[in-house]
Amino acid sequence: MKKTEQFLKSIYNSLDKKRDSYLELGMALASTDHIDSVVELSESPLYTRKHGQLYKTLVGVEIDESLWLKANHDVCSKTCETLSGIEVYSGDSTFIKRKDAKTLEGRTMKKLSNQEIAKGHELYWTMRLSERSNSWAGVMQVDRMTRDDTVSSMAGRHMKAIDVLNTNKKLFVFDAGHGQDILKDYQECKHSDIVMRLKGTQRFFKPPVTKPKGSKGRPPTHGPMFKLSKASDPVDQRVVSFKGKPLRISYWQDLHYEKHSAVQGRIMKLEFLKESGEPVFQKPIWLFSTDTDSDMEILAYAYLWRSSHELSFRFMKQHLALTKQKSPDVTSCDHWYQLVALAMNLLLSIRDSVQAQARPWQPVDLDKMPSQRQAQKRALSFFSQVESPIRPTRPAGKGIGRHLGFLPTPRKVIPVLRKTPKRIKKCRSCGVPLAA
Repeated sequence: MKKTEQFLKSIYNSLDKKRDSYLELGMALASTDHIDSVVELSESPLYTRKHGQLYKTLVGVEIDESLWLKANHDVCSKTCETLSGIEVYSGDSTFIKRKDAKTLEGRTMKKLSNQEIAKGHELYWTMRLSERSNSWAGVMQVDRMTRDDTVSSMAGRHMKAIDVLNTNKKLFVFDAGHGQDILKDYQECKHSDIVMRLKGTQRFFKPPVTKPKGSKGRPPTHGPMFKLSKASDPVDQRVVSFKGKPLRISYWQDLHYEKHSAVQGRIMKLEFLKESGEPVFQKPIWLFSTDTDSDMEILAYAYLWRSSHELSFRFMKQHLALTKQKSPDVTSCDHWYQLVALAMNLLLSIRDSVQAQARPWQPVDLDKMPSQRQAQKRALSFFSQVESPIRPTRPAGKGIGRHLGFLPTPRKVIPVLRKTPKRIKKCRSCGVPLAA
């Protein structure tokens, strides 16, 4: 309980306006099973204000990003395990569909895996992976991507912000959607390394051969080409066990991208095997890592641990109402996404203080760690006993209304967008333009 109280106090200090109402909203969201709209949070016993204050809070709250990030980092450091002393982080984006909001500010388009052209907000999340045996993860940062942002630029921005928090060794794992541009920001980090999945068609280069003394021309930048599709003769290869299944790991070292010859790394190939020794899947998992000191098993486990990030996306959409914010105000949407991240970390802070309650037809295991869903079911009774810095509500009194001469800012009107020029109407009988 002390861990949760310290986290609530840190979050409270990172808020400048509407702090009491916003913190109550986070506790209400973390303890509510399911809502169909944002305003339903006002029915929670943890939210002591009226429903009208809820909308004002989402628009008017002010968040100090540096203090907010430090509070998230502190609670993750206390609850998340390391991998051989390395803090493991994961970065990925998720898309919030808003197809009906045609004039929504900041709306972007994205082609999904099912070839659907979706319109809405794309969010980039950086999470601290917590437990290898389950899907727990803590949210470090979440930002809405603009039209000019890419997943590589957002990943680099988050990585630089987290790198300076402490001097511990950090490992960031990314999927194949991230490109080599992330290496620009990586070179500015002092305590971080990368494990990134590759596409099977990519190529790398070995270190250049030393130029003969007295020869003309500039020294070569690249050595022999290394194609993933024709990789052979690995430096080392071994078979390990991952969750009871054999996993073959091969790696090649001293390789670099064509545009980033200064960053040397290693290429890893992961293959799950059958009992006969043949690969289970036709295509292997290719990884590029800038960490050349750690054992290749640790790097492979770190990437396979990344599945907790995807499961956290599913939990936030199903049980934390990530997609239920339908406001046309982009500021309100941004603060709602931060509120979902706050609810995730609140559940993480109470994980070790609540007991997993098994259903009548399930075996009772007192030593089993509760899941995110089980912690959410116990959150209401737990938050009711926590000492929070939230100030109690006071009578508002009689309102004085608007000041004399006050004129509210009119809502911005978005003009109709036309893809073709407007046609001039003509007379059906003679064909003369009616505008003439």
